[in-house]
Amino acid sequence: MQIVIDPISVPSPGAANAREPEPAPASDPHALQFDFDGSSRASRSDQPVPLGGLPRALREAAEVAGLDPLNELYNEALRYAQEGHLRLSRERLQMLLCMAPDDGQARLMLARVHVAGQRWRDAIAALDEAASCGVTVPPALRRAVEDHLQAERSNAEEQREALRAREQGEVRALRAEARRLRSEQVQLTGRATDLEREVRKWAWSTLGVSTLSGLFIVASLFLGGGTAEADPTPEAIAAAETEELLAEENLPEGVKVEADPIEMAKDPLSANVAAKAAQVLSNAPELEDTALELKVKGSKAVLGGEVDRFSQMRTAEDLLKAVQGIDHVDATSVVILARTQGAAYTVRPGDTLSHIARRHYGDSQLTKPIEKANKVSSKNLRVGQDLTIPPVE
Repeated sequence: MQIVIDPISVPSPGAANAREPEPAPASDPHALQFDFDGSSRASRSDQPVPLGGLPRALREAAEVAGLDPLNELYNEALRYAQEGHLRLSRERLQMLLCMAPDDGQARLMLARVHVAGQRWRDAIAALDEAASCGVTVPPALRRAVEDHLQAERSNAEEQREALRAREQGEVRALRAEARRLRSEQVQLTGRATDLEREVRKWAWSTLGVSTLSGLFIVASLFLGGGTAEADPTPEAIAAAETEELLAEENLPEGVKVEADPIEMAKDPLSANVAAKAAQVLSNAPELEDTALELKVKGSKAVLGGEVDRFSQMRTAEDLLKAVQGIDHVDATSVVILARTQGAAYTVRPGDTLSHIARRHYGDSQLTKPIEKANKVSSKNLRVGQDLTIPPVE
């Protein structure tokens, strides 16, 4: 493997960053604190260290021995860099700079080695030091390093923004779920209270009907046939019971039932079927805030009114089909407001545009209006994203 140290041969900004971690700044509260007050090592040198420190002494000693340490270290660093040994090349250049801190060519060479190792911050620092030593820095090399630094900052900012957006979306989804659960809890509590009230009312009604029936039988036995013409017919009694059963105050809220009491009196079970069907529709969480109208004719249930989306109409049909005594359900008169007026929807996990179109319109092929209204596709849907469902009729 060979690497040519050339200011134009700079990796692209998208290349992997292999730079070594930098030490934390001194102002960082999490930075490690070191104690450098330990005892020094014992030296066995016979000569005192001259002015300029040991690096200068080593340089002078090498020159006395007939060596040219600065140029030899520079050449070694260049050879190691060309062979791909960037760490060894950096070490040679650092040794050289210890002996000759003002060697601008060595600092420029060190900057190029940092570029080859994608150590962009070290490279820009080395370029600045080379320029301060009077060396002309190639503009292309500086521009390339600055571009990579800018790309690093941009990538880091994009990652932070993406993480922040994901966290905000998750927080919104959790808040929406918490609101939904609280709403369901309130509704269930209210529904339980209503059911308890209905049970007590039906218990008193049953007791009253039983008492009246007993009195009627006793009166019939004592009075005989003289009051026969005043006795109501079984059909009239059944009609009265049916009217009471289907009275608005005895039915769940949100569901309107249309039935002919006289016709149902011929089959008293029909009244119970109608009341049971209305109760089933009212207890379904999916059908909250709907305005359904139920009409029962024999074993046939006819649905009318309005629902927000197609899935609610389908739920109502399935619930009615499960009611004993109903064999057929006609929901052609139900108005789906999502098709006529539009709606709003928040994306859930696993949603696609086909699922959303089927849920609201009843047709999984009607995805184009949703795509056009929101400028989205199934590929870039995000959980928690608010969509506008436009009307299609």
